[in-house]
Amino acid sequence: MLNLISTPIGNLNDISLRAIEALKSADYIFAEDTRNAKKLLNFIDCRSKCSSFHEHNERKVTNLIVKKLIEDQNLEIVIISDAGTPAISDPGYHLIQECIKHKINFSHIPGPSSIINAVVLSGLPTSSFIFLGFVPKKKNQKVEFIRSLKKYSETIILFESGKRLPETIQYLFEEHPQHNKISLCREMTKIHETIERGSIESIKEKINSDELVLKGEFVIVIEGSSVEFKNTKLDKKIQKAFLENMPPKDAAKLISMITKENKRDVYKQLLELD
Repeated sequence: MLNLISTPIGNLNDISLRAIEALKSADYIFAEDTRNAKKLLNFIDCRSKCSSFHEHNERKVTNLIVKKLIEDQNLEIVIISDAGTPAISDPGYHLIQECIKHKINFSHIPGPSSIINAVVLSGLPTSSFIFLGFVPKKKNQKVEFIRSLKKYSETIILFESGKRLPETIQYLFEEHPQHNKISLCREMTKIHETIERGSIESIKEKINSDELVLKGEFVIVIEGSSVEFKNTKLDKKIQKAFLENMPPKDAAKLISMITKENKRDVYKQLLELD
């Protein structure tokens, strides 16, 4: 039997009794990072040895696990990630597919989730949300990815490293309405848990003024596009009416709030009319 086990995302006390039992009774434990796994195993007083199972050896180790389970169906094998759930932005998906292919029984022992934690703590709508994993690293892919977020009316959840966070927030600032709400979640369940809530603009200002600690990994939660005004555009006649009563900068800000278009894009359109 194969068990994929969700492990604590920070506080080791969040490990479940069922997970402890499965780890202690396992014949083999495979971990994303054996050094991190050792901390958890020592915490629950589990003396079982563990082997590596990460993105660089996933296919090789998957073949080994599948072979063992086919040869002996009574074996108890456990897969754990550094934190959270295997196969969710971590190795495990390929193994699951191979188990299904070979009709090998497997199960998931649930536990802490940074995704659920973050959306609850963000204060943003939880009735409907979408998780899109890590933000791309390369500039062109990142810009295109950030732009594509405009199509979602659901609350959006992303992963990002502290090192790359300022650039990601800058692109959000440039491509999305700057008043849109956002939340940055760091060190969740730990002593120094930090949740920063505000608009894209206010979060950008805090980063620029060095008010935020940019270490480790962040879960970014972003307000979805308004369903009512999503893809709404005001025709040139209405845009000109705004310009007759206020400066282009103020008009752009107001139109952006109504249409959910990026303020800079609206401003450029207004300058062409002025």
